[in-house]
Amino acid sequence: MQIWIYGYYVLLVACFIISLFNLAYAKVRLLAVLTGISIITELIVELMGKEDLHFFVVYHFFVVLEYCLITLIFRLGIPGKGWKSCMDVSMVVFGMVSLGYSFLYGGWHYFPGINITIESFLVICWCLLSFFTISPHSEASIFQHPDFWITLAFFFYFAGSMCVNGFYNLLLAGDTKSAQHLFAILNSISNYLLYIMLIKGILCFRGHKIYT
Repeated sequence: MQIWIYGYYVLLVACFIISLFNLAYAKVRLLAVLTGISIITELIVELMGKEDLHFFVVYHFFVVLEYCLITLIFRLGIPGKGWKSCMDVSMVVFGMVSLGYSFLYGGWHYFPGINITIESFLVICWCLLSFFTISPHSEASIFQHPDFWITLAFFFYFAGSMCVNGFYNLLLAGDTKSAQHLFAILNSISNYLLYIMLIKGILCFRGHKIYT
């Protein structure tokens, strides 16, 4: 089972390193921050897990940071002050609702499934909006457009998250071992797709003239 997780770690670190060589692009800079925070989060979780500490509390705060950074990435490519203002408000509201729910109802020692489900729904909305606003401005294929791959990466990842994370706590209560096994596999596959597509998107920036 560990090979699934370590494979995800390798792709995460690879995405971070590749982003460091392409910091001339604003979206890549935000991706570098996102992947950097993800690496730090996973390291903390690994260390807390070895000490048998309640590491789920880390994810409650990570979800808020992750949503804000992803929203900022999409905000750079979506035109219109109205949508940008909506995104700004969503970051503040989601942060308050997510942390408020964790504090009052969710419990810091439990997996933030509801928080991630809300985050996933919001990110999917931004993905759909992004798909409709991608404009190549050239004869190049859509598959050479960095925004296409970045949007597709987050769309597939969070669509998968909505299918699994929302009922993860229920699975844990019923059959802990099976739930952890299923979650590790599905989450790893989602992460593989996420970081492979993000790497593809980052590499596409170099060859796309409208971003130079």
